[in-house]
Amino acid sequence: MGPFRVVRPADMLVVDIGLVNLRFDGHRLVRRDPAAPTLILVGLPPQHVLEEVPQLGDMATPPRSVKAFTSGGSQLVFSVPPEVQSLDLSLESLLDWERLVPLTVPLLQPGGTATGLPGSVLEFPTRLLLTYDEPVTWACRPELHRADGRTGLWHARLSGEGGGEALLRALRTAEGRAPVPVGVPLSAANLADLVTLTGRAELIDATGAPIVLPSAPLRAEQFLVTPLGASAHLHGAWDELSQDAVTQLTTSGRRRPDLAAYDHVTGLGRDQFVRVVTRGFLSTGHPALLVKEIKRLFVAHRDDGIVAYLQQEDRIVLREPEVRYGENTGFPHQGREMPFRLLRVTDRVTPPLKPASSSRTPEHPDGPPPFWVELQDGEHDHRFTVLGTDHEGRKVSFTTPLVFVPASWAGEWEELRRRYSPDEANLRDRVRRPLDGQVMAMAEPPAGAPGSTSHAVGKLVFAMTRKAAGGEHPLAGTLVVSEAEVRVPALEQFTATTGDRLVTFNDVYRTRGMAAHPARAYLDLVHPVALDFAAEEAGGLARPNAAVKVITSQAGVVPDMFKTEPGGEISAPVKEIRDALGAAKLLGFIDLGPLVAPIARQDLDRLKQLGDSEIQSMLDDARAVIPAPVLRIRDLTGGAGKELRYVWKTRLTPPEPGPEGKAFPLDVSDAVLTLDARTTVSKDAGRKTSIEGRLRDVALEIAGVARVSIADLRFKAVPGNKPEVSASGLALAFLGELRFIDTLRSALPADTFGSGAFVDVQPWGIRTGYALALPAIGVGVFSLSNLSLSTELTIPFKADKAVSFRFSVSERQRPFNVTVSLFGGGGYFSLLVDAEKGIREAEGAIEFGGGAALNLGVASGGVTVMAGVRFEVRDGDVKVGGYLRCNGFLCVLGIVTVSVEFYLELTYEKRGNESVVRGRGTLTVSVKIAFFSKSVSLGLERSFSGAPGDPAFVDCFDKETHWEDYCLGFDGDP
Repeated sequence: MGPFRVVRPADMLVVDIGLVNLRFDGHRLVRRDPAAPTLILVGLPPQHVLEEVPQLGDMATPPRSVKAFTSGGSQLVFSVPPEVQSLDLSLESLLDWERLVPLTVPLLQPGGTATGLPGSVLEFPTRLLLTYDEPVTWACRPELHRADGRTGLWHARLSGEGGGEALLRALRTAEGRAPVPVGVPLSAANLADLVTLTGRAELIDATGAPIVLPSAPLRAEQFLVTPLGASAHLHGAWDELSQDAVTQLTTSGRRRPDLAAYDHVTGLGRDQFVRVVTRGFLSTGHPALLVKEIKRLFVAHRDDGIVAYLQQEDRIVLREPEVRYGENTGFPHQGREMPFRLLRVTDRVTPPLKPASSSRTPEHPDGPPPFWVELQDGEHDHRFTVLGTDHEGRKVSFTTPLVFVPASWAGEWEELRRRYSPDEANLRDRVRRPLDGQVMAMAEPPAGAPGSTSHAVGKLVFAMTRKAAGGEHPLAGTLVVSEAEVRVPALEQFTATTGDRLVTFNDVYRTRGMAAHPARAYLDLVHPVALDFAAEEAGGLARPNAAVKVITSQAGVVPDMFKTEPGGEISAPVKEIRDALGAAKLLGFIDLGPLVAPIARQDLDRLKQLGDSEIQSMLDDARAVIPAPVLRIRDLTGGAGKELRYVWKTRLTPPEPGPEGKAFPLDVSDAVLTLDARTTVSKDAGRKTSIEGRLRDVALEIAGVARVSIADLRFKAVPGNKPEVSASGLALAFLGELRFIDTLRSALPADTFGSGAFVDVQPWGIRTGYALALPAIGVGVFSLSNLSLSTELTIPFKADKAVSFRFSVSERQRPFNVTVSLFGGGGYFSLLVDAEKGIREAEGAIEFGGGAALNLGVASGGVTVMAGVRFEVRDGDVKVGGYLRCNGFLCVLGIVTVSVEFYLELTYEKRGNESVVRGRGTLTVSVKIAFFSKSVSLGLERSFSGAPGDPAFVDCFDKETHWEDYCLGFDGDP
């Protein structure tokens, strides 16, 4: 019999009834075919209204309207038992469902066929199709129910066997409907999970093996169908998927269900309470649950009276508070990029959060993607309180925002990476977390060296890296520490700035472990620190202004002079060593980088074991070296304070010739440089620094004229005492044109020089040389006197001073004298050169002449003639001059005296680009008669300027009057 609709306005009953294998014989409904199934089909109106959940921003004022969507109709199918041969054609008989058998939709196994019989399908909630999982019963009043003058709403109650809970399973989701464009209690992903977890359909993976899922039915504590919608209370809970099931689903391309629990309470088809619990993980790897609760609120509205709307409240509940890290836990480098061995999150339940779906499309096919856990105001992150345990068991606490990753997204790397991408808004504050100076081990310290990798940490910077293949980690990515801001006490004692330093994990340590690095490095300074030593602080011998970068567990802080070879070996090539030393200076002016010898592998490996005893043995051993400048700090005995030590011992080697082929001024073929500085800091004694420096077997050559050799140069500075500088095995030899001084010294008697040789060592530098005074020499009419030779070599220890050498033959204030019969003269010469500018000063002078006198009794007189030349070169300025001076006098009887003086001088001066030639002459005549005297002088002076003092072409004529005449003097048009 075809379907027909029954409408009973009194109790609002509306049903569509269809009959299968039944016919009306005029009195009753009887079977058409006694052997065929006999069914009654009941169509119910929509049982659920899907409502929009207003977003958080709309909660300040209750919404006046929201969007809503009704479900499709439901169909109940009943089988007429064989003992019932006929039915009355009445509403009471057709609604007497207790004597009928409710039919479910049978399970379809892979390869099976359908029975062809219809089954009961309830659409509840909207877009989810349910059927019975076990036998159920329906109970309803066929007749009207009246009480107290009122008619009760028609309804039918669903119960399980014995009147208990009814068990339901989801068949599928409704197909062919447009996505819901607003936020609703259940997302499409939630509905899909209900089908997977309750449908009991057998799934097959890509290999044909069955996928075992934790299937469990929905339990209906109450389920009433009414003309206005269902009043129901559903509950479901499911165990976590096994790892094998997750792998099978992933390889088959199926969605991994993340639903853990589901509660749904409705009244007359309207949601009153919905709880959806989905599994997931915090970005640290902690298993967690996202608990989404939707409640109906009744609020007074000023225009519409009492209004009811749905409000969503999300919370995250931690399932396991602790997660351990280390080897085989998913980190690409065995967990060395994560300084914590264990993280404990103390928040068991978060405050109300911003709804996860408010900023995403609710109908996302794979559920809500990973999201930052934000508070309900939508403006602030929830900061989880985390207790971390480092490699030494030390605990530190900090707060940090975290990302919640639904289980269905756990294997999606790109979405997880995107959340920690630098393009993510507010990422800097989210990943840069303060530790406020708490001390923690940034790496596992070597055996026997506890605390060697510990630092006071200001901040940790987290990042997300892709999980290693096969690692035991629930997410596609692992949270690591990409940078940190830590205190490096060794640097604070040698630099003007203090505070935290930005560091990253050393590449060799991260990829291969601390033991693979020659110095057991574990951190690198992002910004290398240049050590700017004053000359007196470094012993005067060297200014090791190296840029330190690598932080090690045994050797302290060292420059970055290490290179990974293609075979994985760590070396220290010459280029890396020189780049690391940067502006380091030797003797105040020589770059130290080019002088450092290549480091052998056995020397490089010594950095791994630099205890105090090992350092001292290396300093005492003439053949041993400490290949890198080392900064290290240790605690003094009894907690008296701390000691900072800077130590370096390196061989030097001659540099390669420069492009111009200039010889290097320093001979370091056998030289060894040692620096050892100790700074102690204590509350009682404050800060005290003691320094020792040593330079052995070095020779310095200056301008090709002198060479000084030093066997052992030492410096020592102790607090409260004057710095001590000593030099032994010091010898000065002359080269080139001055070699005659050594020859002269060896030719003269040993006592000629007396104490002329001198060495003066001061904290500011070294001054050495000779002062040779030659004895007077007289041979016949020849006489040479007041002749001296002096040399002086100065080696300053300050960077703004250069090594200088001075040679002189007599001095301006004490010139040598020479006479030959009635002719005589004298002069001097001096030369000053330094290692940077070459000739700094050169000056000399020589004069010569003769004189004669005559006395005839009544008259006497004399005449002298002298001539001289003097030159001076000083810092590029040149001055050369010559003069002639003639004097004559005549005296008669002592009464009349006449004297004449003639002086002529010619000088050339050059300053920069300007040069001038000057000439000056004077004639002076003096007459004295008894008591009267008179003197007359005539003078003449002229100067001539060279370029650029010469007049220019334009200065030679008047442009207004001469230019045209000038041009007409040439052929052609002017």
